Formats: sequence, C-alpha cells, structure tokens
Amino acid sequence: MKRFVFVADYFSNQVKGGAEFTTDSLIEFNDAHEIVKINCQSVTPEIVDRYKDCHWIVGNFSLLNDKMKVYFCKNLSYSLIEYDYKFCKYRSTMKHRAIEGKDCDCVQTFEGKINSAFYGYAQKIWFMSESQREVFLSFVKTIKLAKTEVLSSIFSSGDLRFMNSIKDNEKDDNFLILGSNSWIKGTKECIVFAKENSLSYEVISGMSYHELLIKMSTSRGLIFRPLGLDTCPRIVIEAKLLGCELMLNENVQHKDETWFSGTTEDCLNYLQTRPETFWNYYE
Repeated sequence: MKRFVFVADYFSNQVKGGAEFTTDSLIEFNDAHEIVKINCQSVTPEIVDRYKDCHWIVGNFSLLNDKMKVYFCKNLSYSLIEYDYKFCKYRSTMKHRAIEGKDCDCVQTFEGKINSAFYGYAQKIWFMSESQREVFLSFVKTIKLAKTEVLSSIFSSGDLRFMNSIKDNEKDDNFLILGSNSWIKGTKECIVFAKENSLSYEVISGMSYHELLIKMSTSRGLIFRPLGLDTCPRIVIEAKLLGCELMLNENVQHKDETWFSGTTEDCLNYLQTRPETFWNYYE
C-alpha cells in the first residue's frame, strides 16, 4: 500500500470552498492507499522527514512558508493541484492589474522565484482547465508541458447522483446570482447585467451545499460573470448538470472545453472519469 500526504491551506471541514471540496472528493475516491492530511501552516521539516517516503500532493499553498517550499524542492517527491494563480500575490493576474494598474510581474520577485522553483520541481501539476494551463505556461517558465495535465473540478459520486436525481425539477423564471464579497465573483456586475437584460433574478448566499443544489434545480438559470479569470468554477458546472440556462462571460475558463460545452450527459460522464484519471497516474 502506497502512502500519500495531502497538504492544503484548508480542507472542506474547515472551509467550504471549491478547492477544498475538490481535494476532499479526490481523497474520498481513493480506497487503495493510506492518506495523511496536513494543513500548510502545520508543515515543519520534522513532519516532512517523518513522511519522506510518501508522495505529497499539494493543493492551495498560500499558507506554506517559503522555507518549506524550498525544503520540498530539495527533499520530496510531490505534485501540485493548482486551483487559481498562486504565482501572483493576488492569485489573479487580472486583479493584479485592477489594483496596481500594471501587468503581473510577481514571478520576478524573490517570492515569485521561489514559487517558480516550487512549480518546476513538482513531479506533476494538475490544472483546472486548458485555459488556466495556457496562462501558467506563459508566466511560469519553469513548468514543462509534459509534466502537466488538466484535471477539472472533482465531485463526489454521491453529489453527482444527487444532482442527476433532481435535474428535472420544475423551474421558475429566476436567474440566480451568487452573493459573494469576493472581488472576482463580480456580484454587483452580475446584478447590473440582469437589470440591463430585463432578467428576473435572485441573489443567493448562506445556503448549505445541498440547499444550493436544490435551489438551482428549481431555477431557470445562473448568471456568473467573474471580473477575473475563474479557472473551473464549480457553481457553473453544477448549474449545467441541473439543467440551468447559463449567462457567462469569457472569464469562466472551462466554458468552451469539449466536455462542458456539449450535452449534460457528456459533462456528467466526463466528471465521473476524473478521479480515476488522477489516481491511475500514481499507480
């Protein structure tokens, strides 16, 4: 039995975010290997040495300090699951430009060079979408295409079954807008879009995950028009699987990929294969 250490800023029992759900769904699909989960802020050289014989899989790593990144490069076999753009201090090149009025130059900083090495020494880098990978390859020159693969967001088998069971619910005339304080989600701009296009809308927030899915299954559509590149937003995939009309913009990076732009069945079939694709790589 192989052993794997999953490292992330947070897991889904700590933060209910898309990255956290994907990481934990991958772990859930594993039934052949021993798994250890460690938060980035708890990683020390002593812990690394304790699990030095394992392969380490790193998700969001904003809370992993630079010394530990260098320690990883020198001492470990590890892979990265890249959910956004952590080579940029804002985790978004478009947010960088919006705040500083100039293109992202983070890879040229001291921390940026450490991050570049961290990406470069990884055995494998899993991306969320083809477009995201293209952006990374244009900025981070230490990444070799052959060491990368597009994974997409991962859903548990139970959640996929649940969505499939409610996708034919009767729908009202409302478009849903995600209520979020995050700049990238563009809630205010989505409201403006709805008003300009005379669309009936409802802003949603604070729901449990399955409440959200049921709400989407009974709604006409989803308006999701992020202000910056959003690599593979789960809410868009969920809305697709639940039969919603989608009002998206070009910043939804997976929207034109074949698996998503086809039928709902194509989308579901693709998503069901992704965990196996991930784990087969490590056999």
